[in-house]
Amino acid sequence: AVNRIWAWHFGSGLHASVSDFGALGGRPIHPQLLDWLTAEFVAHGFSQKWLHKQIVTSDAYRRASAGAADAVAANVSADPDNRTLWRFPLRRLEAEPVRDTMLAVAGKLDLRLGGRSFDGMKPDPDSHRRAAYMARGYKTYADVMPDFLQSFDAEDGRAVCSRRTETVTAPQALFLMNSEFANHAATWFGEWLQGRAAGDLGQAVAAGFVRSLAREPTTTERRAAMEFLRGDPANLSGFAWMLFNLDEFIYVR
Repeated sequence: AVNRIWAWHFGSGLHASVSDFGALGGRPIHPQLLDWLTAEFVAHGFSQKWLHKQIVTSDAYRRASAGAADAVAANVSADPDNRTLWRFPLRRLEAEPVRDTMLAVAGKLDLRLGGRSFDGMKPDPDSHRRAAYMARGYKTYADVMPDFLQSFDAEDGRAVCSRRTETVTAPQALFLMNSEFANHAATWFGEWLQGRAAGDLGQAVAAGFVRSLAREPTTTERRAAMEFLRGDPANLSGFAWMLFNLDEFIYVR
């Protein structure tokens, strides 16, 4: 359990095999850490909430995925496989967080807890709820797995999935570029920015970067964004679409 939860956060476990340590699966990269976390997990009553908090507040999790070129080069030379966790592994958001983040940024995510599942294959009054409540799976007479979940490597639940695959494919880019959902989300985000900025497009650009990427735009980015907007608030939806299509939007760094 500890190894799987570690793998969810870092992309790979402290032991390479997340389901079966076995005699042929090699040894953990940090056996003392795995043993200590396991002992503490038991001591805290098998609390996954405690374990998640322990991992995400650690120095290892809070490290950046990039840094000064000379320091990175030296570390790569000493530890090319990042076994010592000297940097955070660059990871793409999973399918559900990609969708939920777009809705959250646009101010449309419904955070209600509990209740029935909704059908992601057709319009539904509850379709702005978190993707955790989206129906999925397999039926002999119908495909109930939304295309975007399949594109971003979600599983349909027919088999045990200890760790999802993580691919980079054209359908993922196409979903962000021209799917109906992405276009709606960009329109909603543009409207949110227009209301937030109260006519100040420079403020709208800054708010867009902070809300979607959690950082201020660089001088070059701010200039390019203002040139794109051409003084017209109606272009904010296109600006929002551009932010959704940045690699930085769907990758955890």
